[in-house]
Amino acid sequence: MKNPFENDHQKTLIIAGAVLSLAAAGAAYLLLSDHGKQTRKGLKKKIKSIAKDAAVNVISKKTKINKKAVKGVADQLVKTD
Repeated sequence: MKNPFENDHQKTLIIAGAVLSLAAAGAAYLLLSDHGKQTRKGLKKKIKSIAKDAAVNVISKKTKINKKAVKGVADQLVKTD
Protein backbone atom coordinates (compact mmCIF):
# COMPACT_ATOMS: atom_id res chain seq x y z
CA MET A 1 0.00 0.00 0.00
CA LYS A 2 1.26 3.45 -0.90
CA ASN A 3 1.89 5.98 1.86
CA PRO A 4 -0.52 8.94 1.35
CA PHE A 5 2.06 11.42 2.68
CA GLU A 6 4.67 10.48 0.10
CA ASN A 7 3.09 12.05 -2.94
CA ASP A 8 3.47 15.14 -5.05
CA HIS A 9 0.77 16.98 -3.10
CA GLN A 10 2.66 17.02 0.19
CA LYS A 11 3.85 20.58 -0.37
CA THR A 12 0.27 21.68 -1.10
CA LEU A 13 -0.96 20.07 2.11
CA ILE A 14 1.71 21.82 4.17
CA ILE A 15 0.91 25.21 2.60
CA ALA A 16 -2.83 24.69 3.10
CA GLY A 17 -2.26 23.79 6.75
CA ALA A 18 -0.13 26.91 7.27
CA VAL A 19 -2.72 29.17 5.64
CA LEU A 20 -5.54 27.65 7.69
CA SER A 21 -3.59 28.04 10.92
CA LEU A 22 -2.92 31.72 10.14
CA ALA A 23 -6.60 32.26 9.38
CA ALA A 24 -7.56 30.59 12.65
CA ALA A 25 -5.10 32.76 14.55
CA GLY A 26 -6.51 35.91 12.94
CA ALA A 27 -10.07 34.89 13.75
CA ALA A 28 -9.12 34.11 17.35
CA TYR A 29 -7.47 37.51 17.69
CA LEU A 30 -10.51 39.32 16.34
CA LEU A 31 -12.96 37.36 18.47
CA LEU A 32 -11.11 36.97 21.76
CA SER A 33 -9.13 40.15 22.40
CA ASP A 34 -10.31 43.62 23.43
CA HIS A 35 -8.27 45.23 20.68
CA GLY A 36 -9.87 42.77 18.27
CA LYS A 37 -13.29 44.05 19.31
CA GLN A 38 -12.26 47.58 18.33
CA THR A 39 -10.80 46.28 15.08
CA ARG A 40 -14.07 44.46 14.29
CA LYS A 41 -16.02 47.68 14.82
CA GLY A 42 -13.68 49.53 12.47
CA LEU A 43 -13.88 46.78 9.85
CA LYS A 44 -17.67 46.75 10.09
CA LYS A 45 -17.83 50.49 9.41
CA LYS A 46 -15.38 50.22 6.53
CA ILE A 47 -17.25 47.31 4.92
CA LYS A 48 -20.57 49.15 5.20
CA SER A 49 -19.02 52.24 3.63
CA ILE A 50 -17.50 50.29 0.73
CA ALA A 51 -20.75 48.39 0.11
CA LYS A 52 -22.77 51.60 0.23
CA ASP A 53 -20.43 53.34 -2.24
CA ALA A 54 -20.59 50.36 -4.60
CA ALA A 55 -24.40 50.34 -4.45
CA VAL A 56 -24.51 54.09 -5.11
CA ASN A 57 -22.28 53.66 -8.16
CA VAL A 58 -24.38 50.82 -9.59
CA ILE A 59 -27.69 52.58 -8.99
CA SER A 60 -26.36 55.82 -10.44
CA LYS A 61 -25.09 54.09 -13.58
CA LYS A 62 -28.22 52.01 -14.16
CA THR A 63 -30.83 54.69 -13.47
CA LYS A 64 -28.92 57.80 -14.64
CA ILE A 65 -29.86 59.52 -11.35
CA ASN A 66 -27.37 61.99 -9.94
CA LYS A 67 -24.82 60.21 -7.74
CA LYS A 68 -25.13 62.89 -5.04
CA ALA A 69 -28.90 62.30 -4.75
CA VAL A 70 -28.48 58.53 -4.58
CA LYS A 71 -25.74 58.90 -1.95
CA GLY A 72 -28.08 61.03 0.18
CA VAL A 73 -30.74 58.33 0.11
CA ALA A 74 -28.16 55.63 0.83
CA ASP A 75 -26.85 57.61 3.80
CA GLN A 76 -30.35 57.67 5.26
CA LEU A 77 -30.91 53.95 4.68
CA VAL A 78 -27.56 52.69 5.93
CA LYS A 79 -26.27 54.09 9.18
CA THR A 80 -22.49 53.67 9.46
CA ASP A 81 -22.20 55.08 13.00
